[in-house]
Formats: sequence, structure tokens, C-alpha cells
Amino acid sequence: MKIAVTGGSGLAGSAVVSHLLETGYDVVSIDRRPPSHPVTEFRLVDCEDLGQVYSAGHGVDAIVHLAAIPRPIHHTPDQVFRTNVMATFNIFEAAAILEIPRVVYISSMSVLGLPFSYTPIRLAYLPIDEAHPGAPQDAYALSKALGEDIALAFVRRMDGKLSAASLRFPWIHTPETFKAELPPFQKDSALGATVLWGYIDTRDVARACRLALEADISGHEAFYISAKNTFAKADTTPLAGEYYPEAEIRSYLSGNQALFNCSKAEAMLGYESQFSWEQYEWT
Repeated sequence: MKIAVTGGSGLAGSAVVSHLLETGYDVVSIDRRPPSHPVTEFRLVDCEDLGQVYSAGHGVDAIVHLAAIPRPIHHTPDQVFRTNVMATFNIFEAAAILEIPRVVYISSMSVLGLPFSYTPIRLAYLPIDEAHPGAPQDAYALSKALGEDIALAFVRRMDGKLSAASLRFPWIHTPETFKAELPPFQKDSALGATVLWGYIDTRDVARACRLALEADISGHEAFYISAKNTFAKADTTPLAGEYYPEAEIRSYLSGNQALFNCSKAEAMLGYESQFSWEQYEWT
């Protein structure tokens, strides 16, 4: 099979490309900048341009769509919204026209409204699962929620010829980026509250994407995918009680257990996190 990976030159995308190559797939890396890692094929594409996406999609069997502005910090809200929504629409439009049967859409835990909300988000319960309501406020969260709506709309349009998996990841890191960026968040628990102290290693991201490509899925399914634990050094239960006192704790939380319930991904995709910041050599 030949898999197109949009955003293949990025932090997570490069890990997805490498993992797919290692597991026997041909890979077309699609990005606005060349990759720094080996690929079967690279195509310079602006995913906001439908014609370019059509051209890049010819001959591929599935798409993993990561290309996006990953946070609304260095761009204006309209740039974030337009880029992310149009890129996602174009990917699914191309998949429909070219009859590509599977799209894995990289969504985000931000469908909850976290972490860039203008006013505080009130959570109904913890740990978070796919039934928890979303409450987007900012351009990034809204773009990710609408991306899932786009996926569902195209699945509906194609009437059984297209299936899609939306993977809701928390903060994505390598050991190197974790070491560089996370120490302040580990020293001050309040800084991590808006991301629910959640994270995932890029190698787990890559494996989750492959499993979503291979899974027996019909229609559209959304999945929370995270590490098994938080990046906090404190236990999860008192953190949840302090920063989200309104949230019902629905299950026992052991130690620094993650606040994302990945049981659906485990059951339907066979996903189980393999990497933890506590395993990193620098800890």
C-alpha cells in the first residue's frame, strides 16, 4: 500500500513517515517544506490548494492528514481557522473524488475547548472519553472540531466507500522536545492544567496512525490517544480535585494516571501506549 502523509516534514509527521516505512509501506510525504528524513517520495504541496491536493493524491491507497497550524500562538485566528479547515476539506474532497477509502485525520484533545479557551472550560467528568461534550471557543479548537465534522460529512457523502478515524492527541513530544519544554510545567502544576497534564510520544502517535489505517472501521470514529500517565510528578486525583473540582471522578485514578480514557482505541485499534517520559534517559 502507498500512504500519503500530509505534514510529513513536521514533528509528528516525520515520525509517522518513518514508522510506516519501517513497517513496509510506501510513503508519499506531502508538505510545504522538504523532509529531513528518508521517504519513498516527496511532493511539495500546499494543502489549501485543492488542485495541488488532487495531484498529490493520485495513486495512493490511504491518507494520514497531519498538515495544520498546530497552535494559535504565532498566527492570527483567521489564518489558523482558514488553513486548518480548508486543508482538511481539500483532503477529504480529494479522497472522495479519487476514491481513496481511508483517511486518518489528526484531531486534538482541543475539541474539548482546551487549552486555548478565552473563558475557563468546565469539564463534566474525568477521565475524558469520546462521549464527553466539546466546547470549542478559539480558532484552533474550532478548526479541529469542524475537521471531525468534515470527516463525518464525507463519510456520509460516500455512503460506505470511505471510512475515517479522527485521532484526538494531547501535547505531542519527542524526548528532546519534552526535555526542552516541559520542566516548567512539571515544576508548576497550574501550567499543565489546561492540557490536563496530557502528552504523547511521537512514536506512539506514529503507531496509532498505522493502527488506524489498518483497523476494521466503517463510517467515522473518533478516538482519544495518549500516554498512560500524565507528565506531572504529582498524583492525578488531587490535581483533578484542585483544578477541576466540578468534574465527577468516574473511575479510580492510580498514581499519575492519564486523564484520557483510551479504552475505545484499545478495543477498536489495538492501541496501547508504549512510551513514557519516565523512561527517558535524561529523567
